[in-house]
This record gives sequence, C-alpha cells and structure tokens, in this order.
Amino acid sequence: MANDNSGIVFSHWDEAERLATAAGEAAAWRLGYDEDPVKPGFMHVRWGPNEGAPEHRHKSWTANVVIKGRLKIGETWYETGAVALIEPNVWYGPLLAGPEGAELIEIHATIAGLEPIWRNLDDPIVKAMLRWDRETGKGNWR
Repeated sequence: MANDNSGIVFSHWDEAERLATAAGEAAAWRLGYDEDPVKPGFMHVRWGPNEGAPEHRHKSWTANVVIKGRLKIGETWYETGAVALIEPNVWYGPLLAGPEGAELIEIHATIAGLEPIWRNLDDPIVKAMLRWDRETGKGNWR
C-alpha cells in the first residue's frame, strides 16, 4: 500500500537521545529486532572544534563517514564525504575535528562491536570515558 508505513521508523538525530561524553557527543541506532542475536548499528557523532577521540579499535567492521567539517585520523585530514572502512581489531586514531568541528556517521557491523577498546588506558579522555561508563552504564550503548 502506498501510504502504509508499518515497519518503518523515522527519527531525527537532533531529537534522538544524545549522550555527551569526554570523546564527543552521539546518538545511536540499532538495526534489527530485540530478539536478533547479532545486530548492526550506527551513530551520529558530533565534535566541537579541535575535539576528538584517542586511538582505539572495535571488534567488528566499522565505517566512518565524514558528513560535516574535517576530521583527522592519525596523521591524515579527511574532508566531508570521505569514508573510512576499518577492519575488526585495527587500531586507528587519534581522531581530531578541525577548527570548525566535525560530524560523522559511524556504522558498526554489530552492536557488540560498537564499544571502543582504548589503546592507552592512562589517556585523560579514556579515563573520563571509563568513569562515565561506570556511572551511566551506557559505554557500549546498552
């Protein structure tokens, strides 16, 4: 039926629950039914000027799509429209937004793979992230 939207859920990243952390501010969506054992998911991430995240990896395939601003990954700057495809367990970063800030869509093959594994647990941002996770229980978007 032309006007039947059952099975379709619309939302907007500015109206979704957004979690502000030491490594950026983001909203997350999960694809699939609650009973699905493995589900992909994605996040809309915002960083202010010169904000970012320390070096880390994920347990699943990840795609980072720069949708606004410039984003430095490691030593290379990427412009709006750039797409990084990252294999599971590959260290990448640090990530740094440009002077105008940056936004990206971060896509994960599995929700379980969304949780970052930080390389340097002594990094002040990582310590703040781990503290935030202990206090909120939302570190892997449970």
